[in-house]
Amino acid sequence: MIKIFFNDRLLAVTDNWEDCSSDANATGCKITKKSDIAPVVHYFLENIQTPAVYLVADDLPATLSAIKELFVYREAAGGMVRNAAGEVLMIFRYNRWDLPKGHREPGESWEETALREVEEECGLCGLHLYRPITDSYHLYPDNKQWYMKCTRWFAMYYHGCMPPVPQTVEGITRAVWMPVHCLPAILTSVYASINEVFMKSGIVER
Repeated sequence: MIKIFFNDRLLAVTDNWEDCSSDANATGCKITKKSDIAPVVHYFLENIQTPAVYLVADDLPATLSAIKELFVYREAAGGMVRNAAGEVLMIFRYNRWDLPKGHREPGESWEETALREVEEECGLCGLHLYRPITDSYHLYPDNKQWYMKCTRWFAMYYHGCMPPVPQTVEGITRAVWMPVHCLPAILTSVYASINEVFMKSGIVER
């Protein structure tokens, strides 16, 4: 299943109708041809009282590609960084806890973007990237235009001892090392896409 978020609402693409039927809050739509997709996506964007919409389709990659065509598509990368104490690097931006991430520049690899953005947003050097975690997707409006962003997340390790420094020009007011046992308390208020990264990483159980 592919999950696409708009704030805390879910637009899911799946090839299994049971994914939809097991979600009591979901509206499900069977996709039989490409022209079915745009009306369902527009329904999702316009009906904010609907928490989840599932597109049930046989071909997930083709359905995802068709959804991308409806938006201005952007790519980003970020990191879930742990230190020697096992703590996780978290930032606080626009009244929400978040993970450091940012837009992919032309010519950059996903890994280069992830390392650069974490370094810039948290002021840390000497990061070690060791594996990908997952890709997340979210939708957002900006200046009367709708965007779809794919963020590729990587697990990283920091061997140093310098404290993180928030990049305030990017709206970040705090950058802290957070003990793992504190994560469940804050994950109730992070964006759903970030919650998904923690679940996929295995640090936090479902």
